[in-house]
Amino acid sequence: MSLIQSGTCPDKRKEYEAFFMNQPFYLQLKYIRGDRLFDFDQGIGYRDLTVQIGYVCWCKGDMEFVV
Repeated sequence: MSLIQSGTCPDKRKEYEAFFMNQPFYLQLKYIRGDRLFDFDQGIGYRDLTVQIGYVCWCKGDMEFVV
């Protein structure tokens, strides 16, 4: 069971997405994935694995990304 499914991570997607869009790698991922970069399925998470891994780290409080 993931952090999202277990309810230990409150829905902070808008805050996370704003943080993500300020990262140096955002424009490259946006170019590659397009408008579907932040597609989210309730109970599962983000469809894009890069965004999902970042969200799990965000939920755990590890807000330093090294790519």
